This record gives sequence, structure tokens and C-alpha cells, in this order.
Amino acid sequence: MGDVMGSMSVVVAVVVAVLLAAGLWGLIRQSTGSIRRMPPRVGPSSDSSQEQVIAVFRCEGRAALVSLIIGGAVAAMLGLIGSWWPRGYGLPYALAGSAAAVFGLLTYTLYPRPAWSPGSGGRTVAELTPRVPAAFARQWVFVLPLVSAVALILGLLLTGLYSSADEKGLHRVFRRRSLSGWGVENGQVVDVQYNLSSTGPFPGWYYGIPVMIGTILLIGVVYWSLRRITRAARPASPDLFDTDTTLRSLQTTFVMAASSAALAFQVAGLAAITGNVLRIAHRDSIPTSDLTAAAGTVPVEPGHTLALALNLSSLVIVVVAIVLLIKAISVITCLWSMGRQEDRLTPEPVR
Repeated sequence: MGDVMGSMSVVVAVVVAVLLAAGLWGLIRQSTGSIRRMPPRVGPSSDSSQEQVIAVFRCEGRAALVSLIIGGAVAAMLGLIGSWWPRGYGLPYALAGSAAAVFGLLTYTLYPRPAWSPGSGGRTVAELTPRVPAAFARQWVFVLPLVSAVALILGLLLTGLYSSADEKGLHRVFRRRSLSGWGVENGQVVDVQYNLSSTGPFPGWYYGIPVMIGTILLIGVVYWSLRRITRAARPASPDLFDTDTTLRSLQTTFVMAASSAALAFQVAGLAAITGNVLRIAHRDSIPTSDLTAAAGTVPVEPGHTLALALNLSSLVIVVVAIVLLIKAISVITCLWSMGRQEDRLTPEPVR
């Protein structure tokens, strides 16, 4: 019976993971299609405008590249701190994703960029269409990280409520009832005894509160970055409006892809750790009359199936995070290639 239940649990977990993968893949296809909706760029009308466009795109590519390097350095530094600080019980690892994204996006937003030069004769053109932070990408681009952030916070609240304090008073373990001993009389099991045991590390309040604070900070930094992108001044020449819109679309795609990747890594870590603890906790030992043999175990439902689904889902979400990170890198490649394209448009001098 236990084998049958275990097989059914695996099947259910696989089905849940496949459905989740299909849903996340649909969101990614929607979110990463933002570049395809970009308007065609209008070539600059003069050599000076052309040089300016080259400088703007190349500077934007440098800003995105530096921000990714800073984010990776922050994550690596927290990883080293986690290995050097055993009394932190893995807290630096838990904060690596959100801290890397926050510092990376702050670097990206504060990176100095050249301003569009004023138009000839000091004339400017006013654009009456209002611009909001969600104006330069599809709505799915903003839904994906928002859903990830809400899922992460709700998951941490739930695991915090189910967590217990360890011997040091830190809420980082999961308590469960487990078999502690039994007796045997005339070949029969008697006097079965149970006790509370702890399994960890479990994402309780010790990890959850700092990670939730980091997630809220990340949401604020993302909003601020998008606000800076939309509120930046337009070029003075209307001929450059389409070029400017393309630039803002690439900026928005980079911010959302990088932040979504960081949040997806956080969610995957939460799912993997929680699933591993629940998988261990939701197996009951079976007393045996053979005192020379170890007690067998059977899965306890629905917790065991939930644990398998979380473990499989974490693998799917890691793949999603990698895809989003590649998307952010592809934006950098696109910025540099557009700068080179503009460079190739430079006319040869007349000899």
C-alpha cells in the first residue's frame, strides 16, 4: 500500500510540476516578447545626431553590463560570507538574490548617461502623451515579477507560521511527531512511543523576515528605476522619438528581466528548501517486531506529495530564472549591436 501511495504521489507531483512549467513558460513567452513590439527606429537626419545615438546606445550597454557585474559581485560576496560565517546558518545565502538585484539595479539607474542635445535654434517639441512606468512594455512584463514577489512573500509568511525555534531560539526548524521507541512482547509490538523532532534548515522567521524586507526593497528599486526611465527627457528632435522609444523599451526589458531572474532564484530556493524539509518530515516510521531490523517508513499525505511538487517546481523555476537572466544579457547584446549598426550608417567622407 505504501509503495502504491508513493507512486501516486510521484505522479501527482510530476503533473503539478508540468502544469506549473507550462504556465511559467507562457508567462515568459509573453514577457520576453516585448522587444518584438518595439517600433522601427528612424535614422538620424544629421551626422551629429547619428553620433549622439551611437553614444547613447553604447553608454546604455555599458550601464547594463556594469550593473550585472555589480550584482554578480554582491551575490558572490554574500556567498563567501555565508561560507566564512557558520553562525549565520545560511542567512547570507538567502539574501544573495535580492541584495544582488537591489545593488545591480541601483548601479544601473544611477549610472551617468549623456543627455540628448538641444535642438537647433534652441527649439523643443512637447509630447502631450502621458508616460507611466508601464508604458514601454507589455503588461505581462510587469505581471511576472509582481506575481513572483507576492508568491515569495506569501510563501515566507506561511513557512514562518509553521516554523519553530531551535535550541538557540531561532525560528528555523520544522517540528513534527516522530516515532521514538517501542517494545516487543510475544512477537507483538507494544508500548509505541512518539516524540517531537525537528528538521532544518526551514525558512522560518529567521530567514523569512530579512528576505521579505529585501524583496520589498527590490520592488521599490524596480519601480524607481522604471519611473526614472519613463520620466527622462525626450530628444528635442521628433525624428529621434522612435529611437528614444526603442531605447526605453530595451531599458524596461532589462530591468524587468534582471529583477524577475533574481526573484525566480529566490522562489526556487524557498521551494527547494521547504520541499526537502517537508519530504523528510512527512514520512512515518513503522514499528517492527524484529528488533534487529530498522523500522520502515511510509509517506504521509498530502504533505509528501506537496514536498515532491515543491522539489520538482524548484527545478522548473531555476530554468525560468536562467532564461530571464539570458534575456537580460541579450538586451546588452542588442544595445551594443544597435550602436554598431548606427556606426555602420556613418557615411564615408568624400575624397
